[in-house]
Amino acid sequence: MLSKMSIKQKLILIMSIPLCIVILLAAKLGYDSYLYYKNLKSLDKVVILSTKIGALVHETQKERGMTAGFLGSKGQKFASKLPDQRELTNEKLEQMQNFLSTFDSKDYGKDFNEHLISSLNKIERLKQIRQNVTALNIKTSEAIAYYTNTNSDLLNTISSITKLSTNAKVSQDLVTYMNFLLSKERAGIERAVGTNTFARDNFGEGMKAKFYNLIAAQNSYMDAFLKVADDAIEEFYQDTVKGNSVDEVNRMRKIALYEGKDSNFGVEATYWFDTITKKINLLKKVENFTARHLTDTINKEIDRAKNDMVLFGILSLIGILITLILARTIAFAILLDVESVKKGLDDFFAFINYEKEDIEFEVIDSKDELGMMSKLINENINKTKANIQSDKDLIKNTIEVANKINKGYLNSRIEVTSNNPALSELKNIINEMLQTLNSNFENIMKILNSYSKLDFRPKLEENDLEGIIKELEDDINILRDVITQTLVENKRSGMILDQNATTLTENMHQIANAANNQAASLEETAASLEEITSNIRNNTETTVKMAQYGEEVKKSVQTGQKLANDTVESMEDINNQTTAITEAITVIDQIAFQTNILSLNAAVEASTAGEAGKGFAVVAAEVRNLANRSAEAAKQIKDLVEHAQEKTVHGKLIATNMIKGYEELNENIVKTIDLIDDVTTASKEQSQGMVQINDTVNHLDKITQENAQNASQADAVAKQTHKISNMIIQHADAKEFDGKDTIKIRKATMDRNYDGNEKRGIEKTLKRSEPLKSNTVIKSNNDDDNEWESF
Repeated sequence: MLSKMSIKQKLILIMSIPLCIVILLAAKLGYDSYLYYKNLKSLDKVVILSTKIGALVHETQKERGMTAGFLGSKGQKFASKLPDQRELTNEKLEQMQNFLSTFDSKDYGKDFNEHLISSLNKIERLKQIRQNVTALNIKTSEAIAYYTNTNSDLLNTISSITKLSTNAKVSQDLVTYMNFLLSKERAGIERAVGTNTFARDNFGEGMKAKFYNLIAAQNSYMDAFLKVADDAIEEFYQDTVKGNSVDEVNRMRKIALYEGKDSNFGVEATYWFDTITKKINLLKKVENFTARHLTDTINKEIDRAKNDMVLFGILSLIGILITLILARTIAFAILLDVESVKKGLDDFFAFINYEKEDIEFEVIDSKDELGMMSKLINENINKTKANIQSDKDLIKNTIEVANKINKGYLNSRIEVTSNNPALSELKNIINEMLQTLNSNFENIMKILNSYSKLDFRPKLEENDLEGIIKELEDDINILRDVITQTLVENKRSGMILDQNATTLTENMHQIANAANNQAASLEETAASLEEITSNIRNNTETTVKMAQYGEEVKKSVQTGQKLANDTVESMEDINNQTTAITEAITVIDQIAFQTNILSLNAAVEASTAGEAGKGFAVVAAEVRNLANRSAEAAKQIKDLVEHAQEKTVHGKLIATNMIKGYEELNENIVKTIDLIDDVTTASKEQSQGMVQINDTVNHLDKITQENAQNASQADAVAKQTHKISNMIIQHADAKEFDGKDTIKIRKATMDRNYDGNEKRGIEKTLKRSEPLKSNTVIKSNNDDDNEWESF
């Protein structure tokens, strides 16, 4: 890439690097200044929002305290002040909402937006909370928690602003402002808790601990505020937050917390509220002063950022202009000198290339590297002009010799001499090269002539040559070794192939017979598997029927169980009816007893009446007899009903046992059906497996028959291989090469097992990577001479 560029382009590239760096640095500084300025401008808006939020929180704090006192006194206190305070809160809320309508919160981060949206959502419930407070339909803790949570979200919104600042001074003032607001919020909660406590004249559950925590939190945030605040804010705080209201609040705190009282404080809730409100108003003055100080700080930083941005822009522009001027001046001077040197070199090379008869080089009048270079070039041009002509004759003679060599005459030599030592040495080297080249080519031609007559025994001897001629000689020797090795391998392979072809023919015949026998056995196996498959299929069908019968038995058992349940219900109804009959008989028995008493009374009255009561006495006696008979009949019926009731209970017990028996029978039938289903599934899987086995056996039968056919074809191939091996041996014997008459192969040994199988082994140890030497013997690592045969 750089090699294809001109010097002018390279100079421009070199100068462009610092120029780009200057531009980038200027752009970076300008962009950073712009971001810094933009950040401060955005902080200016959000700080205004924080003051709006702070004003709203101040009013909600007062509303929270009055609400706590109102609820704590059951509506007796703050009833007239609370509506006015709500109007003040609404006024600050409206001011904040009007500002938010022109405020874009997208640029202030996720945390800021989440807290802002959460606080606005809580503010939407303010109207409902106020209605519940007015109607005393809300707990004090719930109301205070609502105002506290709302203020917490609003203050968290301000807290998230501290993460947006990139200016140390602004960040310090934001942290100062935030710590003060948090302390002031705890003071507002303290006002609400104290107002509720003094309105109740006792501590509610957990209120005393909360009182302690609120005071500790105020002190903690205030300490943080004073540590971070600058001297002006701290001095204003010390001068403002003091006086009677502060002392009175401390006194009432001491009464509530440090005199061991839990009730009967003797402090009026409205007095506490008014006093601590005065203190909080003092804190509000400090808050306003801190907010103004924060706004002033941001405005000063914005002006400073604007001035820095303008200054950076001017300095960057000056730096870029200076860099451009220097770069152009230096590049222009260098290019002029380079152009002069380039023109001189063009004339010199035109002379060397015979485009000009003579040259005049213009020397640069400069003390830099280009001036020194031009002088040196001029001196060497003059020396070169004197030597060029003396070299032309030698070059001309060299060209003539080269043309002859190009036509194949390697016996040509360079005769002309030169004054140039390098050309003279070149002439001698070329002549010596031609002598060596001619001698080696004669040796190579002699060897190749022998190879063309199929005699591969001659070999080029080792010499001191190097390079491509040496490689050519080595390649010819390698070619001789490879051809010799190939011929040895061919003859040996032919002998092994001939021996194996005979063995292969015998084996193929035996394989064909074994394949036929295997096919017959597989046909019998397939028939047996077919019969087994049929039996398994029948068993599967039988288990399916058993499962169907089991389902029918299950349905019958369920029907019997239902009937038994109906029997139990009928027995229960009979038992209820007999109980009712027993109660009716008891009534009849009681009526008979009363009738008998009445008849006795009637008989007594009749006896006292004399003759006039005889008829009435007879009637009374008959009535008594009927009453006695009714009592005896009722007793007999009662005995029969009790006996029937006992039988009914016994029948109900039997029916209940029968239901339990049906349930156990139903469970056993379900288990039996599950077992039958398992057997059915297993039978189906076994049937499918047998079908697959049957298909496999049929496939094996087909393959075995094909193997028998292939074995017959392989027998024919073995015979053809035998013919090919004889042809290979004949072709190898027709050539002369080392090791031709000493090739040995290991005899094929054959061990027949009792089942007719054969084991054969033919070993070879010919290494293709080693050239063969004369009288080579190819054999295995086992040097048992009895196992080798010469050919």
